[in-house]
Order: sequence, then C-alpha cells, then structure tokens
Amino acid sequence: MSNFEPAGALHGTRELSPKDSGPAGQSGTKRIRSVISAGAFGTIVEYFDFSVYAFLATTIADVFFAKGDPAAALLYTLGVFGASFVLRPLGGILLGHLGDRYGRRPALTVSVAGMAFASTAIGLLPSYASIGIAAPILLFAFRCIQGLSAGGELGGAASYVAEVAPDEHRGRLTSTMNLGTMIGTMLGSATVAVLHITLSHDDLLTWGWRLPFLISFPLGVITLILRSRMEESKQFERLEETGTVAKIPAFEALRSSPRGVLTVCGLSLASFMSYYLTFTYMSTYFQRQSVMTGTAAAWSTTATLILAMLVIPFWGRMSDRVGRRPLLIGVCLGNLILAYPAFLVMSQSVAAAVVAQIVLGQLEALYMSVILATYCEQFPARVRASGFNLGYNLASILAGGTAPYLATWLISATGDAKAPAWMLIVAACFSLVTALTLKETARRPLPVV
Repeated sequence: MSNFEPAGALHGTRELSPKDSGPAGQSGTKRIRSVISAGAFGTIVEYFDFSVYAFLATTIADVFFAKGDPAAALLYTLGVFGASFVLRPLGGILLGHLGDRYGRRPALTVSVAGMAFASTAIGLLPSYASIGIAAPILLFAFRCIQGLSAGGELGGAASYVAEVAPDEHRGRLTSTMNLGTMIGTMLGSATVAVLHITLSHDDLLTWGWRLPFLISFPLGVITLILRSRMEESKQFERLEETGTVAKIPAFEALRSSPRGVLTVCGLSLASFMSYYLTFTYMSTYFQRQSVMTGTAAAWSTTATLILAMLVIPFWGRMSDRVGRRPLLIGVCLGNLILAYPAFLVMSQSVAAAVVAQIVLGQLEALYMSVILATYCEQFPARVRASGFNLGYNLASILAGGTAPYLATWLISATGDAKAPAWMLIVAACFSLVTALTLKETARRPLPVV
C-alpha cells in the first residue's frame, strides 16, 4: 500500500468533506467544526498557561529568588523556563504513546488536565520570603509538569484535526491549532499588561502575579468538558479495527519514519527560535534594554500577536493552493535577511522597536500557518502523534525554551544588544536546508501505513 493511500482505503470509506451534500455532509461539517473548536480552545488554554510565566519573568524573579542580584535572579527564572522544555520530549513521548496507542481524545484530555493542575499550583505557591529555597524548587517542579503537558498538546491536537480535515483544506484547518497557541499567548500578554496598568508594583509582587495562574483552573475545567465530548479520530478507529495500532509508537516512529522526525525537528528550529524571541522574550528584552516600560512592552507584544493572528488563516489557505515547500523556503529566507536589521533598529525609538517586533511576528505567523499540516503529512496514522512530538519537542529544547536564557546570557557576555539576531539567523539556516529537501505534501492524502 502506498504511503499516501487515502485514509479511508482500509475500509473503502473516507472522512466526510464539508462539500458533501445532504445530511451526511451536514454531519461531516458539524463534526469538523466540533473537532476544531475543542482542539483550538484547549490549545488556547494550554499556551495561555505556559506563556504567562515568561511575561511575568521579572516579577517571578523578585518573588521566588533571593534579593541582591536582579540579573542573576532573572537568569534563574529564565533557566526554570528553559528547563521545563527539557521535559517536553518526555511529555511528547508519553502523550504521543497514549494518543497513538489508545486514542487521540484521551491524550488531549490528560494534556490539558496536567497543565491546569500545574498552573493552579504555581498560583498558590508561597514566595521565597515565606519558605526560602523551597519556593524555587516547587516552582521548578510544577513548571516541569507544565513542560510534560505542553509536550504532547500540539502534536495530538494537530494530528486529530489533520485526520478529520479534507485533503484540500488541511493546511487552513490545521493552522487553527497554531492560531490557538497565538491567542493563548496573546491573552497571556494582555492579562499581564492589564495587571501592570491596574495594580501597583507592590500589589503585583504580593498577590497580583498569581491571578493569571489561578484562572487556569476554571479554563481547564471548561476544556475538559469540551474534550470529553469529542469523537475519536476515524483513522485511529480503523487502526484499532484492523489490529495495526503500534505497540510502542515512539520506537516505531524512529524506525519507520526517521526522515519525518528529522524534518519536523529541522523545520521547527527557526519557528521555535522566532516564536520565543518575538512573542515571549521581547517584553523582557525591551525592559532590560530600556527601550520601553513593562506596560508598553506588554502592549507591543499584544499588538504583534493580534496582527500575526489575523494573517494565519490566509497563509494556511495559501499553503493549500501553492504548497507547503515554497512558503517555508520563503519564510526562512525572510528571517535570514530581516533578523539583524530588526534588532538593529529597536534601539532607535519606541516606534521602531514596535515595528520591528511586528515584522518578526509576521514572519513567525507564516511559519505557524504552514508547519502543522506539514508535520502531520510526514507520518502514517499509527505513529503520527509520536513522530510529530519527537521532532517538535527535540527542537523545543534546542531553540525554544533556551532562547530567552541564551539571548539574555549572550547580550551580557558580548555587550551587544543585537546578539539575539544571530541566534535567529543560525536557526533559520538549519530550517532553510530542511525546507529545501522537503517533498511537497499539500493536497495529498495523509499517509496511512
């Protein structure tokens, strides 16, 4: 059987297309909308929980680490942020195993439950002043649980949507999952901006920083209810019926689809580096470089995220029309050309800094519009979530959570505020090489076996 045999070939059936007429077509359209809604809302909640930590980095440094050396405290805080990414591959393996072995729905449920629990626990933690060294240790532990949960969220959600989406609309529909990540990140940025506006510095340090984390509990409950009503993926159900479910999906993905894992990792390097420099670290960068206040930095990031969100559906649709490969090559070249000039002009004025951040945000939006469909198209159904998670989370260690820490350290070591641009340029080089070797997969049926 060809790797690109239609998903329904095992039983002479296929996923319903929104274009199908009659009651069946209406049912298919309703199911697709239900899947997208539950998947995207869960992704919004997960990335709101995960990104709030970065936007509150300077505050968390004051709350959870000893006074006396603000620079060291910030590095420790960003170190905890980065350390959580080390566990993302383990989370990807565990939740990918759950998704490929027992179904997409239970994996997505466990993912959001773990994130909601850890975020709520962080919001309840005593400060360093109250319990000493135990405070940062507990912060690290719960942040690691967040990392485990985040490691399996996007791969599971994207696989689920890709398996429901019609071939000709897969790029557009899977892009809604990354739209969810950006909405979640934007809500985190906006929430922190509101806290800066409405609370005094002392109130923010005392109790205000806890509010975004505590919001996670009710949001998590809503997500669990939505995901409990999701139907299982038809592709996975067919695997169960034929007895072809992988016993150890992660090993099977490495054995049968090593190129797919490497492709996902290579393409993700520039995307991760761009995402965490542009959307999470930039608020800290602007404050540390005295470009703008914390409030202005939060609103600049919020505006960047909103504008990026607006173009994601457009680029997702374009990837269905012109293909994944040309868009990925183009965005890698865009980062190679524009990264250094963007950081160069940031020191000129507040307006220049905002425009530069928006430009970088638009490039990242193009990445995010295309990559999820591309990743899902690299793997057969039996190892799709595990293969996706392995490559994606390996890149998250190399270029994701480490990006804010490395940027802060690199600026300190070199004295050059433009140093983070070189990080993005190097990552874009690796992703460009990967994109050039990519086989076009747009508008083709998902691999089955």
